[in-house]
Amino acid sequence: MAEPSAIQVLTPAVVHAALVGGTVVAIRPARPRDAAAVADLHRRSAPASLRDRYPGTPPPALTDPEQCLAAVPGSCTLVAFNGFRLVGIAQITGHVPVADFGVLVREDHRRRGLGAILAKHALHVAYELGHREAVSFGGPENRALRAMLHRLGLEGRTRYTGDLLVTRIALPYEPEPADPEASDRTEPAVRMPYPVINRRPIATA
Repeated sequence: MAEPSAIQVLTPAVVHAALVGGTVVAIRPARPRDAAAVADLHRRSAPASLRDRYPGTPPPALTDPEQCLAAVPGSCTLVAFNGFRLVGIAQITGHVPVADFGVLVREDHRRRGLGAILAKHALHVAYELGHREAVSFGGPENRALRAMLHRLGLEGRTRYTGDLLVTRIALPYEPEPADPEASDRTEPAVRMPYPVINRRPIATA
């Protein structure tokens, strides 16, 4: 019997989140028809943003829109739409039980909490798909990543490995205890929408 896809596992799939400033985005697992929008988001991103998001090999979305959402067991792309415009994605890749996750946000939607919101959803989805650890890679000059890790309470789980910042997160995700004297008053409310469910094992081969 075929394993369930991310869309099947995560239905009902569409949730809404409010960003700093009041903008509301709809977040859901990507569907095949989103491939062109995902590729367009990459094309419109600044070269520095793409280098920050992909310190290694460029993703298929940069060269082949038809492959950027290819279904791989244990993988999922989440998309965030403001109306009909794609404003951010979170990608979960890798074989169970370890997931590689990363976030790319449209330039004009940065510093509004969207990266942290997408990351939280991605970590929850990774757990739902059977992963027990998530890993994020980034360059030490990636200020957006460092800000996101701060919002998520993950600085204590981040280490330098060569020229990369590597963050390892045990799943299910739980943030480090917050310092009450260093609260962020601009942090948007985030609601975790996906219930923990009984799932069939996902093949790793």
